[in-house]
Amino acid sequence: GGAFGAMLKAAQIGDAIAALFPSGGASAGLVLMCLGFVITALLKFAQGSTTVAVITASSMIAAMVKGVDLDFNPVYLATAIGGGGLIGSWMNDSGFWIFAKMSGLTEREALKSWTPLLCVLGVTAFVVSLVLSVAMPMKPEKKAEAPEVSMSTQQGWVPDLTLLGEGHWRR
Repeated sequence: GGAFGAMLKAAQIGDAIAALFPSGGASAGLVLMCLGFVITALLKFAQGSTTVAVITASSMIAAMVKGVDLDFNPVYLATAIGGGGLIGSWMNDSGFWIFAKMSGLTEREALKSWTPLLCVLGVTAFVVSLVLSVAMPMKPEKKAEAPEVSMSTQQGWVPDLTLLGEGHWRR
């Protein structure tokens, strides 16, 4: 999985995809959400691992979201990407084989039951994420930067820099 992600990064696939889509405007967050879902679904279908698909798509979308002020909580973006990871469970997915063999199903039966079920589940997760990101955006408030507090002023202990010996501290 790590090698696959490194190859995509070296090939600058994320930058190429980002150049195809607008980076500003009110709908930029929703475009990123759709893009994250589609990228994850395509990666999952192509190589079978949900973990690799989600991590790879997340890093690609994270690079694109840096310049965008999302109108919703970033958790919705994560759930849309997670929904994309449910799409395309078939013979190159270890979860497909676990389900098929543990259930006593043939490959054909598993393809007729498991694959459509996960597709419906993934699309439902995506649609719910889209609807909630508009209906209940829960955008995090920007917090003021906290002043830097050193350990010595916070706890009242200062290291003795006169090197009187190891472990000597003065108040």
